[in-house]
Amino acid sequence: MGRPSPPLLLLGLFLLRPLHAEAGRKEMFAAIGSSVLLDPEHEANLSNSEIIWSFTGSNGSLVTILDYVPNHLMEEPNNHFKSRLHFNSSTGSLILNHLNPSDQGVYTIIVDDKLIRITDLSLIEPLAEPLINVTFVDTTIELTCKVSVGKASSILWRKDAEVIMNGQHYQLVRNNSKLIISEASKSDCGIYTCTMENPVSKKNYSYSLTIYGAALLHHYTKILSITALITAAAALACKIISSWYRAIIISLPFLQLELRALQFLFLIGAFVCWIWGEGASEMTVCTLVFLCLLLIVLLFSSCHMKACDTRLNKIWIVKPCHLILMVAVSPLGGIIVVGLSVYLITETVKRADRKLNKRTAGTPLTAPSVKDPDGLYHSVTEGTLLKTTVTDEEQI
Repeated sequence: MGRPSPPLLLLGLFLLRPLHAEAGRKEMFAAIGSSVLLDPEHEANLSNSEIIWSFTGSNGSLVTILDYVPNHLMEEPNNHFKSRLHFNSSTGSLILNHLNPSDQGVYTIIVDDKLIRITDLSLIEPLAEPLINVTFVDTTIELTCKVSVGKASSILWRKDAEVIMNGQHYQLVRNNSKLIISEASKSDCGIYTCTMENPVSKKNYSYSLTIYGAALLHHYTKILSITALITAAAALACKIISSWYRAIIISLPFLQLELRALQFLFLIGAFVCWIWGEGASEMTVCTLVFLCLLLIVLLFSSCHMKACDTRLNKIWIVKPCHLILMVAVSPLGGIIVVGLSVYLITETVKRADRKLNKRTAGTPLTAPSVKDPDGLYHSVTEGTLLKTTVTDEEQI
């Protein structure tokens, strides 16, 4: 038929493609694993035309995808594209399914020995479900938006419905993947949404940020510690007075029991506020558990001590019970309460002085480095995770 062989024709047209000013060139993006439509956007009906689709990959080799001749049996496509093609002879369009990274390259369509269109196809990993990690350092909060799969070309932050812009209070760093809130306050409470997008997908993630002011929690800690200190001092005073004037003042033992219970109760409340504001550590948790045991044993002994002596005297836990009870009712319990109360009062005053000095000196808070949240003492904030809202992937 005198028709030149397709490989030679394709090679010649590929090498001379810059000279074909009439051939359109188009850049396309697609997601790995999805499908793409390669459309020559030719207005005429191509059912009676000879059509050749070719592909040039990253290795530079030219491969014939499809060779269509009217009224002739269409040749089998290259093994790489076999069973993944859908061809429309009237429009000349080609649908390529189940895209993989090796499909990225240049696609060329030739109609009746004329180069019609060159398509540069770029394959991009669609974004996985994003996640916001929260880090607390003093009064600075860091929200970091990240994905395990894919790379975002743009990241946008919103607080409630308003877009967050980079400024002195809100700082956007690392290509907007990290939002730093300096000198966080109650006004910063709200729903923070991170929108990540690349040419083939777009996904959102929302996080509800609730801020309990550190000053307020420290204030509660200090007030409860002072109350526990006063109550412990009063219990010790009653103990001394009752030992001196036992025959005169009969009601003091009952008052001592109430004061002992109250001193532990106030101190437990102080430690709860401290842990809530500063985060849990082994020392604070163990101290809180120990105080709770003292309070429980003390209250149990006041109501059921006789039953404990008569019914449980053969159980091994009785001796530890009595040991804890001895600490709770003895002056040692009051001394423990006084020492722990003084410690909490001192620590809250230190933190208040530190923040006052920072504000007085006018030293701006620098962006802290990211640390493992498990190793931090959360001082001001506690985040409550919302239901993740993710939009469907938008194929382009």
